[in-house]
Amino acid sequence: MAWAILSLVLSLSVAGGLVVILTFFVNLVFYKKINFKWHYYIWIVAIVRLLLPFAPEENLMKHLAKHIYNIVQTNVTSPDSANASKILSGQKEPDSFTLQDNTKTDTIKTSGNRQDKQTMQRNNILETIWNVKEYICIFWILITLLLFLYKVTVYRSFVKFVQAGSTPIDNISQLETLSLAEASLNIHNAVDLWVNPIIASPMLIGFFHPCIVLPNTSLSGQEFYYTILHELMHYKRKDMYYKWIIQAVTCIHWFNPLVYAAVRSINRLCELSCDEAVTARLESVKEYKEYAKTLLNAMAAPGVYKEHTATLTLSENKKLLKERLEAIMNINNNKKTIASTVLIAVLTVAITFTGIFTGSYTAGASNGSYSEVKKDIIKTQRGSANSKNDTITSAQADKMALALIDKIWVWEWIEFFVPYMSEKGTKKIIPASKNAGWAGSVDMTTGKKIKFTKKQINAARKHKPSSHLTCADIDEHALMIMQSNGDWECISFMLPYMSHKGIRAVVRCYNSKHGGSGKKAEDYF
Repeated sequence: MAWAILSLVLSLSVAGGLVVILTFFVNLVFYKKINFKWHYYIWIVAIVRLLLPFAPEENLMKHLAKHIYNIVQTNVTSPDSANASKILSGQKEPDSFTLQDNTKTDTIKTSGNRQDKQTMQRNNILETIWNVKEYICIFWILITLLLFLYKVTVYRSFVKFVQAGSTPIDNISQLETLSLAEASLNIHNAVDLWVNPIIASPMLIGFFHPCIVLPNTSLSGQEFYYTILHELMHYKRKDMYYKWIIQAVTCIHWFNPLVYAAVRSINRLCELSCDEAVTARLESVKEYKEYAKTLLNAMAAPGVYKEHTATLTLSENKKLLKERLEAIMNINNNKKTIASTVLIAVLTVAITFTGIFTGSYTAGASNGSYSEVKKDIIKTQRGSANSKNDTITSAQADKMALALIDKIWVWEWIEFFVPYMSEKGTKKIIPASKNAGWAGSVDMTTGKKIKFTKKQINAARKHKPSSHLTCADIDEHALMIMQSNGDWECISFMLPYMSHKGIRAVVRCYNSKHGGSGKKAEDYF
């Protein structure tokens, strides 16, 4: 369960982060070519992607998860993983291989265990992460709940504080102006009007009982109208709900810095788009200037109590105020045209498409230990049981031959695969032998360096097989190798291509040679 939750949250955060980056890029490039309203609401795509785990069957996060899963498979099931397991369990890694022939046993030392130690370290990291996944999940849930409770508590305290120091405005003229502004915006629910001298700016508070709070009532008729119109526009557009949704997003994805950057941009665009909506109702440059003057006067209000994150205010910081004033005076530059309409449609489709197909991913719930999950990964990699008559491809023969070269120098064992290998695979035999751990070793019977030659390879290639290589052939070859030297590493990479019966045979042989029942065939099916 913990793994499923974590994978879902992380996939949503990554997918949402990609949509956030794309949205930032679009906003930057087309900032002055498209109205602020579109820039403001297009962020909904990123918000939905961060919150909802819907996705088509094929999506980016699913493919990314598969890629990560393949990396885990490589670490867990790499040819050196058995040696790493021995090190982990405290068993001593043998320092040499034993070469047996009909008359004599020769021992040749091989290189160190550097790769095995690296594999051990990778598996240690994976095991540590897996074993603490429940604690990571609990920690994430705890932080999410605490953040949300904190935000709700602080907001409620803020609203109560403002309400406690507020008094209803009873000026008939101002109340009539409020009613006219509500009617012009088709607002049918009554919005209260209060005054509180301690606040620093006009603001809209309250979900179910909305209220506009002013720092003072000594405004000219025109300034009062613009102030009220601005706050009512926020109410009409449901900006309060929008702000609280993005607060929920920050609580869930508190670990993602892109989310905080997106929230700052949304808050900024909220005010810019609201100004745009208000000025769209004005008719002349003179009225634009009067509205801009209202913003400047709001910034100069004497109150000291700043707005809460989730409130909607008329004034903001000086940098944003400058941007808002410039936007107001250039409002005519963003008039809707056919070209801008087409551009908006194309960009909306592109961002929405990205939001959908980045997708999400939920891993299957697994509460087992790391060793159990490791077995599951190995089994998943091997797939269903092989039949004895199943054909081995040339690519699979290449893989087994090159893996065997890395482990042992016995040409007869390599030669078995050569007739079935691809041309490309056979060309890799000599380079692989030169990079093997045993490269440069000396055959104690002849005193010569052990190496493979083109002559050997060409001779083996001439023996064209009468039939395809099958799983039954791999069963026999693996058993022969196990009977000869008893080294599990020399046959471990053949297991995915063996039948259950063949696996049982090599496991029995291994256990008999090592005096016990250390391995179970079922673990390798």
